[in-house]
Amino acid sequence: MIIFVSALFSLAGPGTFAQQASEGDDAIFSVKRVGIIDLSEVLRQSQATMNVRDLLDEKRSEFQEQFAAREVELLSREKSLKSKRDIMSIEAYEAEVRLFQDEVAKVQREIQQKRKSLDNAFQQAQDKLRNLAIEIVGEIAKERKLDLVANRNNVLVFRNQLDLTKIVLARLNERTKDARFEVKEVTSSTTTQ
Repeated sequence: MIIFVSALFSLAGPGTFAQQASEGDDAIFSVKRVGIIDLSEVLRQSQATMNVRDLLDEKRSEFQEQFAAREVELLSREKSLKSKRDIMSIEAYEAEVRLFQDEVAKVQREIQQKRKSLDNAFQQAQDKLRNLAIEIVGEIAKERKLDLVANRNNVLVFRNQLDLTKIVLARLNERTKDARFEVKEVTSSTTTQ
């Protein structure tokens, strides 16, 4: 960034920017009060994120139990199918194998859909929390008459007094303490759109 700025100034010549700026522009673009926020930390540490993770872990466990039972059933069918290999005609056996493979593929698709549903639910919740956190940052900036709030990952050095992370986290937790989260499953018609 510094290299770009200094290169820009050297190309423009020493008097170019001074000629273009007026006294009014200096006041418009002056930054006197600054705040810093670690938005990733706020989202990671928020109680709402932890609640969403707990809910998704619960849903993940439920669907793993469901699919574990189906896996046992499929393994039993596979064993039964293998035992019939020598007593069935080749055509009948191959037809049964195709049916079995179709069933296995269907179960695999269902597993992928469930995982996608969980991933989408988490991402949607994170997006909503991010938007709410940004709204809270705006409110704090207005209250404290801040001219600029920068994300921590874009700032190398700053005074700890400028850090708004804990304040934003506390307000986010307060606003989301009664929030309810639900997971909507993606159906096959939804995934093809």
